[in-house]
Amino acid sequence: MTFTDNEYFEVIKKNETVQEAFEKIKQTCINLQNQTNCPKEDIESFLIFISKQWDK
Repeated sequence: MTFTDNEYFEVIKKNETVQEAFEKIKQTCINLQNQTNCPKEDIESFLIFISKQWDK
């Protein structure tokens, strides 16, 4: 099932657990980019890689 950006933001707004996860992941990505100086695209690729690993 695919969600639109607006649907994601609505869930984030309404669900404290999802909001907390969103903020932690977002801040972690910002910190990683700042500390490694890598391009935004590398962070996006890393997130895609992680999304394929979490259930293994």
